[in-house]
This record gives sequence, C-alpha cells and structure tokens, in this order.
Amino acid sequence: MTTKQEVRITTKIVHELTQYFLMHGHKRVTIETVLDDDVTYFHITIPKALKDEVLESMHQKLMRERELEVETYGFELVGDIDSKSELEIVGVLVDDMAYRRTENETIITLSRTNKYRKS
Repeated sequence: MTTKQEVRITTKIVHELTQYFLMHGHKRVTIETVLDDDVTYFHITIPKALKDEVLESMHQKLMRERELEVETYGFELVGDIDSKSELEIVGVLVDDMAYRRTENETIITLSRTNKYRKS
C-alpha cells in the first residue's frame, strides 16, 4: 500500500518534470505515473525526437545519488529550490532513467524504488 510520503514525493516529481519541460519550450508533454507496490514509474512522452545533447544533459542531472535525507526531511534540504534545476531536484528522488526515441517522439521512463510502505 502506498504511503502519504510516497504520494508526496511522486507529486513533487511530476510537478518538477512538468515545470522543466514547459520552461524549456515544450508545449505538449504527457506524464503517466504508475505506482506499483515496490516501484513507481514515470513515463514522459514528448511529441518530438529530442537531440542527443538534451538527453545526455537530462541523464547527467537525473542520475545523481538518491538522497534519503531529502525524502525524509523535506525538499528544503536541496537548498534554494528556485536556483536548482528541476531535474537536479528530481535526480535526488529517482533511481533510473531510460528512453526510447523515434522520428516523432521521445519517451523517457524514470523509476524509483518505493522506500516508504505501510506494514
């Protein structure tokens, strides 16, 4: 069963991802969230092929080491959130990133192992 803490983290991730893509000029973004018992998945669909440089930059920002202190005590520990990239904030909350790209779209999948579960 999903806890309030997992829901709070999940909604923070969706918020930050949406803000990132809209701020970078994407007018259409679809984010599907799948909450399983053990893992939460975020499937982000952009209706265009993102360039290698963009995907590499995203990967560098997202593949930071996960910080449980941030999850436990709040996002304020990341520092001044306005001065951080939305992806850097997400990077301390997710475990993995993968993507598929065609001529017409890019699908990015992020995953995080759920650390907070009700007994």
